[in-house]
Amino acid sequence: MPASPDQLIAFATVFEHGGITAAARVLNVSQPAISGRLRTLQTVTGSVLYTRTGSTFELTPAGEALLPHARSLARSMARAERALETPTAGELAASIAFSEAAVPFVVPRLANAALADPSIDLRVVPCDASSAVGAVIAGDVDLAVAVASPGPPGDDLERRALLVDDVILVQKHDPEREPESVVPLRALADLTILWQAPGSGVRATAIQALEEAGVWPKVTVELGSTLGVLAAVAAGYGAGFLPRRYVQPWIAMGAVTASTLDATDLYARFELISPPSNHLTRGARALYNALQRPIEQTAEAGL
Repeated sequence: MPASPDQLIAFATVFEHGGITAAARVLNVSQPAISGRLRTLQTVTGSVLYTRTGSTFELTPAGEALLPHARSLARSMARAERALETPTAGELAASIAFSEAAVPFVVPRLANAALADPSIDLRVVPCDASSAVGAVIAGDVDLAVAVASPGPPGDDLERRALLVDDVILVQKHDPEREPESVVPLRALADLTILWQAPGSGVRATAIQALEEAGVWPKVTVELGSTLGVLAAVAAGYGAGFLPRRYVQPWIAMGAVTASTLDATDLYARFELISPPSNHLTRGARALYNALQRPIEQTAEAGL
């Protein structure tokens, strides 16, 4: 007896979302049903696909070999369901998730794609670096743009580098004080640092630089969104690590000042995450191409 789609989708969902409880919620079935599908999948394949300790699952070599194919099936099924929900859109349907820090780079290109083909049925979903890969693997979106982060085991996605932006230290503008052009990391021990949510790639990049330097701020406060950090910095509640491109309009308005940090590798590396590009719909393909256009071309288009 061959493995059924339900069994493979359950397998992919358990390892994508971290356990049976989460998979049951995502698939809207009972936990015993998920457990039963996993047991049956191992029986029909004749392979031990995973080991389990309590609620923790670990893939065996056979499971690692099967997981990319199960994920591909889950993605295809999710796309088919979306196509049935919007039959008039068909091949023109396209969905993208992108992190808030990527807005200055992504939005002009989305606008350009929409102007080039107004028939594209575009859906936008917010994400962060930690959820971008999962959204594409699960088939929730066609594409994602976020700061580069490691993928889970069996990740069969395409990743293309789009932009490398400086991560800078942003502080409230003080008209009576000239901002420092370069701030040593050790000086941050005396500051209050405002953080994005834990899934932020920019936050992860900054924390890595601080840990490597053996420095930690006097006070840290978690605010959640990138915009929330920027607004709190402008109000004088602390300093923040943010991508230069995202902060540039606020610097131009005189709301905040920016300083480079003396770290050797403090950059936000944004990437385009997608399934194999030959699996994309026409609408998703149009976005895929638009997101890779050089910045100069977008500027020349008036965007």
